[in-house]
Amino acid sequence: MFNMADLQITEHGFNAVNRGVYISDNLPFLRSLNDECIDLVCIDPPFAKNETFGKRRESDRDPLRPPLTDAERAIELRLLHGWGIHNRRDAEAAGIVWPETRYRDIWSWEADIHEDWLRELTEDYPTVAGIIHVARYTHGDGIAAYLCYMSIRLLEIHRVLKPTGSLYLHCDNNVNNCLGELLNAIFGGDNFRSAIAWKRTSTHSDAKNYANVLDTIFYYTKSDDYVWNPQHGEHDHEYLDAKYRHDDGDGRGPYRLDNMTSPNPRPNMMYEWRGHESPPKGWRYSRETMAQLDSEGRIWYPDSKSRRPQLKRYLSEMPGRIVDSNWSDISPLNSQARERTGYPTQKPVALAERIIAASTNPGAVVLDCFAGCAYVGVAAERLGRQWVACDINPRAWTVFKRQFNKPSLALLRCHEETTGQQVLGSEPVATVHGPEQLPERESPVSDYQPRTFNLPELKFKVPSSLIPEPQMIELLLELSDYTAWCCGFANRRPDGSVIRTTRNFHLDHVDPRSKDGSNQITNRAPLCPAHNTRKGNRRVHLDDYRREIADAGEMMVDSINDLISLPYAYQRALVLYAEAYAARTAV
Repeated sequence: MFNMADLQITEHGFNAVNRGVYISDNLPFLRSLNDECIDLVCIDPPFAKNETFGKRRESDRDPLRPPLTDAERAIELRLLHGWGIHNRRDAEAAGIVWPETRYRDIWSWEADIHEDWLRELTEDYPTVAGIIHVARYTHGDGIAAYLCYMSIRLLEIHRVLKPTGSLYLHCDNNVNNCLGELLNAIFGGDNFRSAIAWKRTSTHSDAKNYANVLDTIFYYTKSDDYVWNPQHGEHDHEYLDAKYRHDDGDGRGPYRLDNMTSPNPRPNMMYEWRGHESPPKGWRYSRETMAQLDSEGRIWYPDSKSRRPQLKRYLSEMPGRIVDSNWSDISPLNSQARERTGYPTQKPVALAERIIAASTNPGAVVLDCFAGCAYVGVAAERLGRQWVACDINPRAWTVFKRQFNKPSLALLRCHEETTGQQVLGSEPVATVHGPEQLPERESPVSDYQPRTFNLPELKFKVPSSLIPEPQMIELLLELSDYTAWCCGFANRRPDGSVIRTTRNFHLDHVDPRSKDGSNQITNRAPLCPAHNTRKGNRRVHLDDYRREIADAGEMMVDSINDLISLPYAYQRALVLYAEAYAARTAV
């Protein structure tokens, strides 16, 4: 059994093992967590860069540093065999990848997105689905598929966060705008706190552009009642030289002078102090406090009685400047050789330490569900927080063991062959869990009910139909001489002639999606905006909807018989589909 000391039972029941590393797709992992059990989620997901990072071919040098040893590889395989995974096919069936020091950041509807995700977003989160739909036209299928992948996970992250919890999401300018809109839709624009700019490098140059040296960290909270601990950094040298110019040589160091007069009228503070008349509005401090400050040598006295005494504020007592949203004081990883793992996208531990210190209190639960580089877990351990991590690649466990066994980084050891059932003596040990060893979710606190804990079967995806939607609506309108199939609406000139344009038409379904209607051209129909909006997500066939429109007297033609015949339209669309399929298979 797990050591009960490694379990944290919170108000809402944190049901994951503290210091647990879960090798799993993070969606089923997130769906196995209880509602509102996490204090902070800090993630560094893929950035949709349309490339593969790390070792791309078998002949390439493995970027893991130091290189993977034969013993480490044997332990990885033994661990996988214990989970019933013996090859790449088994790994794919378990929803994970075969252990490699690389990751693929290329996104497509066919390979990465499940039909059920799209259906859930369309039916339950139309705002999120709308953002993905717009992104498909403005940024392409790859970015839209990436946003669909992220949105279904961000919805789960929102669910597992406590009301006082926070999310920090790291990204770059490739997907900043899209992810920002997605986060606003899921967390609410009112819960956006900051877009932190982290200067990740100082050596970068583009021949025809400004050097891109900044990443963005989006900071959102679950509600207005969130944990916040202000962070302080070092003062700028120019500020110190200008302000802290005095030093009495008494060992207390440099100090600056501060006004001791009251900004508001205070009659009870109007008194003479050591030959100095009261300021017009009085002193800032009472006689007793002034006497104490004087005895401590904290008051500076001028040579002339025409000037007033001032308070000495020592630099050693100042916490430093308040950290703002411009983080240029955390060194990039190339200057932190002790932390390096070899992953090109690894972030410094100091980055996560600042985030964790600002948005959690000691003992809080920190989650990283894109945890391949282990930097969030290391930072949480160093700051005395509980943590749980998830990654789809078993190689993450090798990286975790290495990082946690570095004396300069962490405080505990990872046993090389721990399976989540072992504790090394009395010392706490991070544990690893396979894709079938996820936490057991208790009854949800909220009304949110996930459809399934398992990944649905991959199917040919909705937006990735054989004929793109812009071309689809144009082909279908040609069949009806550019009139809407619902009521005969058309764009017309003043003389009444039809304008052959797709403008002011919406693409909808003949058989509704809620009745398993497909998204191929054989089940699509161009409708006018008014009737498409009114139809919404109703479970109604287009033929029945036409009769409703006719009964309401809203036809733009004399009768339903003047509209395109739906059986004829289906046969013609089937021909168009066959032509598109033949063209695709011929490529």
